[in-house]
Amino acid sequence: MTESLFDTKFTSEANVGGNSNDIESSLNVPSTSSSNIGENASPHESSSIQAGVIESDAVSPAQSELSEQSTSLPSLHDKTNASALINYRVLVSAKESGCLIGQNGRVIDSIRAETNTKAGISRLQPGSHERILTVSGTLDECAKALSYFAQALCESAIETYNFFPLKQLSANPCIENETTILRLLIPNSQMGTLIGSKGLRIQQIQTQYNISMIASKSFLPGSNERLVELQGSVDDLYDAIRIISRCLIEDFSSIVGTNYYIPRGHGFNNGIGAGAPIPKTAAAPFRKNQNITTTSLSFPNEIVGALIGKNGSRIQGVRKVSGATIGISEEVEGKDERIFTISGSTHAVEKAKDLLYHNLEREEQRRAEAENN
Repeated sequence: MTESLFDTKFTSEANVGGNSNDIESSLNVPSTSSSNIGENASPHESSSIQAGVIESDAVSPAQSELSEQSTSLPSLHDKTNASALINYRVLVSAKESGCLIGQNGRVIDSIRAETNTKAGISRLQPGSHERILTVSGTLDECAKALSYFAQALCESAIETYNFFPLKQLSANPCIENETTILRLLIPNSQMGTLIGSKGLRIQQIQTQYNISMIASKSFLPGSNERLVELQGSVDDLYDAIRIISRCLIEDFSSIVGTNYYIPRGHGFNNGIGAGAPIPKTAAAPFRKNQNITTTSLSFPNEIVGALIGKNGSRIQGVRKVSGATIGISEEVEGKDERIFTISGSTHAVEKAKDLLYHNLEREEQRRAEAENN
């Protein structure tokens, strides 16, 4: 049996049988004026999640009716849906996923065994920084599993990103070894039941469980999912997710027809704010009756050496086979990417891109196999 790496004793578990009013009292929190919500927020990033209340075009009439009925939070002691199954999708960066998997899968295996959940992380797409962590199980088991994943992140040094959707939405920095962030992907159809009437549910979750909760104003590209960022301590995140699960399960049937977000690399047009920069192609002057184009691709510093190869063997092979000219920018302190500039005929540029992504995928597979062995 896999050895457990987590022995966290959550406060609410230690206080079972105590006065539930201490953590579940209904608050009469005044609603926020719509004129003050999200005034200065980027359209693809966010302000407070209560902004969802005023986005009437983003919430269906059925959801609006449900949210009007939802003014108080479910009780943690309500066992009505205790055995119900829920599935969470969490956006993580490539580097974060390594912490969550652990050496030889030690971390994720321990979490699966201890919480009796199913958990997995999607493969990294060429040119992308994003992966999807999925966790499935009963309401409280999933909350515990996500809290353990949060603990793994809290104990690891994770770099920050300056682009959506990996960019931190909250302006509050995480406290080292104390607080961390989970990026939940929530179908827009369920935002109404999570927000509650006039934002009361969300305000109560933040106030009672001492967490920050912020949502993206718009859908993630190619989907109707929204990013909901939770920030807090492992203990507070555990109880907050238990409550969030009970809110979401009330309206689980609405997720039918959801278009789920799929991370894509630089070679795909993800739309504005989709994450990693999208390569730009520009026409260059005619040379010998041939239309020359130039494309720029960004790759993480940690993978560039593998793309170049020993003594430049791999990149030279790509240049020779494709017929394209490839220049590589110098490594710049403070930046986690380097730019590959590809020039040549349209066919040569596309061939070079295909070869680079092929080499990238091979290297990622090699590293994943080495990690799992």
